[in-house]
Amino acid sequence: MNVGERIRDRRKQLGWSQERLASEACRAADVGLNALGRQEIYRYEKGIRTPRDWLPAIAQALGLSVQALSGEDSGGGEALTGIWCSRYTYHSTSRGQVTRRHFVNLRRIGNRLYGESLPGSNDSPIFLELTQDGPALTGTWTERTAAEGYYKGAVYHGAVQLLVDLPGCTMDGMWVGFDKSFKVNSGPWTLTYESADTTRRALARYNRPPAD
Repeated sequence: MNVGERIRDRRKQLGWSQERLASEACRAADVGLNALGRQEIYRYEKGIRTPRDWLPAIAQALGLSVQALSGEDSGGGEALTGIWCSRYTYHSTSRGQVTRRHFVNLRRIGNRLYGESLPGSNDSPIFLELTQDGPALTGTWTERTAAEGYYKGAVYHGAVQLLVDLPGCTMDGMWVGFDKSFKVNSGPWTLTYESADTTRRALARYNRPPAD
């Protein structure tokens, strides 16, 4: 498989159009959105041209290392760093099933991943600390509820385990933790990949509530 085929396959795994990839690559390179167009992505994927200068930006946009995209890394090079949309569900005795959504900035140090929600995505921030072992991520979560919200600024924490799918686009798993009555509960937790771009401009773009 050549670099163009890897670009095409990863783009399709993410469900992106060629226009979307071109825009994301421009954001990763921190240049104007017209600096790279759909036609160039088409040429790269068809092998008509080689994306020498654009390879780092395209790799970052796709959430891959340059080595993985160029075929030099047989392990796939999935770093998992970037912006993810987090969604988890819990049962409230007074409100029934509740789903909370955040945009989370995930960064890697060694085999550990640290996540922090963007402040504008939810007024109850969450924090993740995970250790990776192959496709499995195991660790802890903390949520600081909004001071003026239903839970009056309470802090909750617990454990979480997630499994990363093969393309590296989704993490699915379960959380466990205690509620305000100190009863242990659990529920589903999913994170969906949004962008490898964590520049100031990208963080500002995702500093908003995720769509339902």
